[in-house]
Amino acid sequence: MPRANEKMIKLYTRVWKKLDKITPLPIDCGKLCDKKCCCGSDQDGMLLFPGEELMYQNMDSDWFLIKDSNITLSNGYTVKLLVCRGECPREKRPLSCRIFPVVPYINSDEYAEFRLDLRSLGICPIVFNPQENPVDEKFIETLYSAFPPLLRDMRIVEFIEILSQQYDDTASFLSKFQRSEK
Repeated sequence: MPRANEKMIKLYTRVWKKLDKITPLPIDCGKLCDKKCCCGSDQDGMLLFPGEELMYQNMDSDWFLIKDSNITLSNGYTVKLLVCRGECPREKRPLSCRIFPVVPYINSDEYAEFRLDLRSLGICPIVFNPQENPVDEKFIETLYSAFPPLLRDMRIVEFIEILSQQYDDTASFLSKFQRSEK
């Protein structure tokens, strides 16, 4: 295995471990929505962060499929999509599942922060009712401690910049439906 691949596997192993036991709510949030974020078809999935697909290379693929997404980075790398075929082993969840319904975001000062993912509006009670289901502060703190090593990889930073632009585009679109007060 090339050294760069070993380095990525070690990186994601460390980050996954930090986020393994922590969840957005102090309860099983899947009970609020009947695990909607874990349901889908063979066309749905979670984006893998660049290089994260290496974590699945020697696993039994009976429970997942990895396919190309429609996101290509400037160096030609195509971001992958992990599609579950039913329930996945919890310890093998990709980073996008571990942080759901939050998305990393590069702000105008070029710092990474975390925001509720607007793409989850239709399925996640945390997003459509944050007052009743506030995200646990410990979860947020863990995100901020887990992500810095990832931000040393320029492919990951570029991917987060793309997610940030998608967030901005979605927020702009949704703002068109807000009623302005006079």
